Amino acid sequence: MAEPHISVSEATPALDSLSQWQRVSPIALLYLALRLFKAIFGNVSYLAPVLIVFYQGIQRQPRAFLLGVLVLLLLLIVVALLRYWAFRFRIIDETVEIRSGVLRKAQLNLPFNRIQNVRLQQPLYYRPTGHLCVHLDTAGSKVQEAQLAALPEHLAQQLQHAIYAKRQALASAGQPLESIDDIATRTEPAVAATAPTETLLCRRDIGDLVLYGISNNRVILALGLLAPFYRPLVDMLNEKLPVLGLDISGWFNPAQQSWFGVGLAVLATAMFFMLLITLGSIALSVISYYQFRLYRTQDRYIRRSGLFTRHEISMTLSRLQWVKLQQDWLDKLLGRCNLHYEQMFSPLEAMQQNAGHSKIMVPALHPDAAAQLLYEAYPQQQLAKMALKGVNWRYLIPSALFVSLPLLVISLLLIRTSVWIGSFGVLLSAVVQILLWLRWRKFGYALDTEFLYIRQGVIGADYYCVPLHKLQQLTLSQHWFMRRAQLQHLRCVYAAGALNIPYMPQADAQKLANYALYQAQASGKGWM
Repeated sequence: MAEPHISVSEATPALDSLSQWQRVSPIALLYLALRLFKAIFGNVSYLAPVLIVFYQGIQRQPRAFLLGVLVLLLLLIVVALLRYWAFRFRIIDETVEIRSGVLRKAQLNLPFNRIQNVRLQQPLYYRPTGHLCVHLDTAGSKVQEAQLAALPEHLAQQLQHAIYAKRQALASAGQPLESIDDIATRTEPAVAATAPTETLLCRRDIGDLVLYGISNNRVILALGLLAPFYRPLVDMLNEKLPVLGLDISGWFNPAQQSWFGVGLAVLATAMFFMLLITLGSIALSVISYYQFRLYRTQDRYIRRSGLFTRHEISMTLSRLQWVKLQQDWLDKLLGRCNLHYEQMFSPLEAMQQNAGHSKIMVPALHPDAAAQLLYEAYPQQQLAKMALKGVNWRYLIPSALFVSLPLLVISLLLIRTSVWIGSFGVLLSAVVQILLWLRWRKFGYALDTEFLYIRQGVIGADYYCVPLHKLQQLTLSQHWFMRRAQLQHLRCVYAAGALNIPYMPQADAQKLANYALYQAQASGKGWM
């Protein structure tokens, strides 16, 4: 069968202006400079130890430090200018060609049928000029990712539509998407790269994002990295606050306050910082998911969101590996859950700068709305009707022997020297075992003709709805303790990651494994 051909000049006349070698818009200079700045200063976990080592030197010679920062910023600007000047691109014969590199020249050719995904990004400073940053992704390879840092909006969208139309035409014709032939000799009729019809599936308002920020608090992780700088901050507050008539240290001094007053001060301080952390989490949620919209076309999902930087993420339905419904304990209290469309993943993708913006997650959904989106993705699934089986109680024994019991023994020994520390250890041992018991009670699995269902969690729960035909690898394992009880571990590997079901009855594990392997082989459906 002849392969359909997209003529850039016929199907998308606007792209014909990009057939000659050219640079992106000069506004890309700002994007490149900020990207370099983020690459250096964005990794706080790596930068913090350096600042700690040189902290005393910075205090002694602040001018030298400031001069060093200015020199570094100037160097960043020069590097960004050189990278911009060396960057050339053109779009010709259904291929994006890029030349780049200052000291080391490189040329990258990306045929349309090798491009897996086109992500559009619009930082705040691009909006007045109407430009977009275009990310072209291949099959999870960091080396084969390309960026056109600043294209006019209409050209960026035309390029996206042309690439998607090419892939859809190949899929309809039954041609492989990862092969490339001699394009110049083809004369088949052009396939129009028109914008696909989009159906709005879901939108998230400010109130929903506030609830998501409350229930998914991640700011506290960043605060842990700033711990070395807390002491200078406390010293500064002790110097400045007395000027305002506030004696903070006196609030926590038992010599000046009763134990009840000290307890109230500690509680009030903790609540104040938790309020600040929650407000920060809400702000991050609104910034990331502002004007969240989830659309679906014939063959893909599209997510658009962002306050300062607008992101457009799309995912072909063939890359969808499973759908996860996530409901942590606070989500459960608020009556919300989050829905994740898990797609193909590789370690190289995690290393990319925009990896966090390449996933599709719908935040703060009502359970009914989440169930509707799950049905829309997998109409044949029966998650709501399935009776999940639990794993064997022996799941608790390793954690009790190697975690709770040693902690309990150490705590009992410490009671002789410190009643408070020993009692706290005993309480901690009991809490750990209770949490493990809750996790065991929550674990569940079920199987029907097309899907594997898994439930995990402690107080909340994560539900996985996994098509069996997407299976990549399956492992059954069993140690001597499990062999006597006729139990097995089941590990299912998919392109999005691995799912484990521990301490299954051996008969159930082998039955599930055999049927899953049969479906993966006999269904006739591809995994991507």
